[in-house]
Amino acid sequence: MNPSRRALLAGAGAAGWATIAGAGPVAAVRVRNGAAPVAVSPLIFGSGEIGTLDGGPPSAELDRAAGVTLRRFGGNFATTYNWTTNACNAGKDWQHANGDFLAETLGLPAAGRNEPAGAIAAMHRASLAMGARSIVTLPLTGFVAADKDGPVPPGQAAPSPRFVPVAWAGRRAASESIDPRVADIPHLLARLVARYGPASDATGIRGYILDNEPGLWATQHPRIVRAPVRIADLIARSIAAARAIKAIDPEAWVIGPANWGATGMATLQNAPDWAAYASHGSFLAAYLAAFRLASEHEGRRLLDALDVHWYPFSDRGTLYRTEDPALAAPLLDAPRSLTEPGFREASWVSRALPVADAGGLALPLLPGLERLARDNFPGTRIAVTEYNYGGAGQLASGLALADALARFARPDMLLASHWGALAGRLGAAFRLYRDYDGAGGRFPDRDLPVDVPRPDILTVRAGVEGGRLHLVLINRAPEAQPVEVALDRPLPASRLTRHGFDAAHADMAAMGPAEPVSGGTLRLMLPPRSAQHCVVAPA
Repeated sequence: MNPSRRALLAGAGAAGWATIAGAGPVAAVRVRNGAAPVAVSPLIFGSGEIGTLDGGPPSAELDRAAGVTLRRFGGNFATTYNWTTNACNAGKDWQHANGDFLAETLGLPAAGRNEPAGAIAAMHRASLAMGARSIVTLPLTGFVAADKDGPVPPGQAAPSPRFVPVAWAGRRAASESIDPRVADIPHLLARLVARYGPASDATGIRGYILDNEPGLWATQHPRIVRAPVRIADLIARSIAAARAIKAIDPEAWVIGPANWGATGMATLQNAPDWAAYASHGSFLAAYLAAFRLASEHEGRRLLDALDVHWYPFSDRGTLYRTEDPALAAPLLDAPRSLTEPGFREASWVSRALPVADAGGLALPLLPGLERLARDNFPGTRIAVTEYNYGGAGQLASGLALADALARFARPDMLLASHWGALAGRLGAAFRLYRDYDGAGGRFPDRDLPVDVPRPDILTVRAGVEGGRLHLVLINRAPEAQPVEVALDRPLPASRLTRHGFDAAHADMAAMGPAEPVSGGTLRLMLPPRSAQHCVVAPA
C-alpha cells in the first residue's frame, strides 16, 4: 500500500474501507476514554547495563537513544562481584575465571579499575546523565572474587585465597577504611548513600536486587556454590539482607528473588528442601509469605517487589536473541503469555505451569504473580528484571518487544529491565513509547481501559495526557489489518498523527501526514507486521 492510500484510510469513512483486497475482517477495538485513567509506572522502560558485551556501541549510548527510565546493574557477574576491587568471577560463562570483566565492558580506564565500587559508579553516572534511575544487584552467595588472575580450577574453589567472604552483618560508617579481606555490603551501602544520597533523592540508587537467579547458582557458579541452594537458607539470607538495606537506606526498594524461569518460580529448580515448602503451592508463594511474617515482626516492609526473569520459549526452536525468520511467528506470539487469559504457548513452559485465572502460580504470568502477591504479601509489586524477545536485526523482535512493553503497563508492575543491547529494531520498540516523533514525544503514564476482540493478531494500549489521546497498535499478522476504534467519548474536531515501524521502516518514522478526525470512531489500516503510535490532539 502506498503512503497516500494509507493516509487516506486513516481518516476516511467506512465506504470501501473494510473490503480492501488482501485485508482481513475489521478488528473492532473499544477505548474507554470516558473512564478515569490508571497510573502506571514509568520504570517499565528499563534496561540492563551490559557495556559492550553485545559488541557495537556501549549499552549506555543505546539506552540514552532509546529513552530508558531505569538501568540495572546485574547478571551473572553481579553474583561474584567484589566491590572493593571490581573483580568478579565469570562462572561457566568463561572458564570460571576471575577477572576485570565488568570494569572492562563498562569502559573503566585501567588506572581506575581498582577504585572501590567503580563498576557501580560508572553504571550510575551513565544513568544520571540520561535522567534514569539505577538499581543494583547485591551478592548473597557467601563468596566473591578475590583477584583478577584468570581461570579458577576446581581445587581452588571457595573457600580459598581466590575468593573473599561476603559480610552482611554489622554496620560501618562510609568514612571508615575499606577492609579488602571481606566484601562488606553494609559498608558499600553506606558509601553509596554518602556519595549519591538516599534512594528518596533523585540522585540516589533507587533499589537493590537480592542476587541473581539463585536456583542456578550451583550450575552457573560452581566455584563458589557447590550444591543447590536450600529454600530455607535463601530465605534467611534474603531477609537478613533486606533488614540491612532498610536500616541504611529505608526508602530503597528491596527486589527479589530474581528467579530464572518457570521452574525457579515453582520449586526453585527443585530445591533440596522443596518438599518442606510444597504446601505453599510454589516457591514464590513461600518466599512472599516468609517476607510478610518478617516484615510484620520488623514493623516495616522488607520486600517491595517480587522479581522474576522471563524468557520466551518455543518447541520450534530457540527464541532467545533469535533473528531466524522461521521463528518469527512463535516469537510474535510469545508476549501473549504475559497477560492473555487462556493463551497456551507451544513450549515446555505451559507444561510446567498451569494456564488458569485462579489459584496460585499460573499463566498468564503477570496476573498470576499479582495474584500471588495479593494472597501472600499484599502491597508487593511486580518486577521483571530480565527478559528478551529476540535479536536486534529482526522486525519480529522489535514488534514482540513493543508488545511486551505494552503488557507491562499494569498498576501492580513496578519496573522491568530488558537484557541485551537496545540496538536496531529493539531500540525502535522503546522509541515507539519514549520518542515516537524524534522530538521527545512520549506515551503518557496514564492508561485507559481497552477491549481488543482479536488478541491473536492485535495488541492495543491507550493513554491520555491533557486533551491528547495516545494509542499504540501492534499488528502481528502477516496481512494488513483494518481496525475500527470505537470511543466511549466522541472526539471534538481533532488531528491524528501516526508514527511507527514496519518492514519498510527500520526505525520510527512518520506514517503519512496529519489527518482530520472527529466523532466516536477512528478507522485505521495497519500494515502487515507493524507497530504504530497514534496521537489524537484537538485541532
